[in-house]
Amino acid sequence: MISLSTLPMKDLSRFDWIAHFEANNDHRLQIDFSKEPKLTSPEKNLISPSIQIFQKGEASEGRFLLHCARRYANRNQAPEYSEAMEWFVREENWHSSYLKKFMDYHQIPVRPHSFLNGMFRFLRKTGGLRSEIIVLVTAEMIALSYYRALAACVSSPALESICRQMLKDELPHIVFQSHTLYKLKSHPVERLLRILLMEVTMTVVWLSMKDVFLTGGYSYHRLAADCLGYLRQSIKIEKDGTL
Repeated sequence: MISLSTLPMKDLSRFDWIAHFEANNDHRLQIDFSKEPKLTSPEKNLISPSIQIFQKGEASEGRFLLHCARRYANRNQAPEYSEAMEWFVREENWHSSYLKKFMDYHQIPVRPHSFLNGMFRFLRKTGGLRSEIIVLVTAEMIALSYYRALAACVSSPALESICRQMLKDELPHIVFQSHTLYKLKSHPVERLLRILLMEVTMTVVWLSMKDVFLTGGYSYHRLAADCLGYLRQSIKIEKDGTL
């Protein structure tokens, strides 16, 4: 598990998220396939189902999320928040694009539907901005462990570079969304619900992608320790607004 306290955004109340996302956008990952070996059939069968699910999940246009963010920004006279959220969605779409390029190179088809993505979309729309953020940040914390496991599954320089980029981007995403929850002033009961949501979601993800996690060196115990560790850090930010 990576500690969020190692990130450079120490004063979250003053951190310029727009500048952060703009800087990231100026240094997008250029995937190099020049030394990329062909995946074997077992390797392709192992990683394809989960990559298809994550690629689909990262491709969301975020229309409801952006609608909620604009409402929040208008109510609180914080136009910079709405703009930062637009950059966040754009960065998530870049992640989808990276995975799509890898899939195209190795002739892995796009998956039109998935149960996990449908479940996340349903949960995100059960409320307003708070529900959107809680579900999003839960998925991002699980994604940290997934991408670390995925990178260790096959010998692929391109996939390793993609997973490194995902980890680099997703850690600040967790801080960004957790600080939004701090500003929304959640109730302690909602934090208990976050723990329950994490436990249920990581179990469903484990059951759906167990072969990838095991091949990548993740037991269920390790996955749970990582995800609940990230959640504790996120809840700390939610409670006091600091890393």
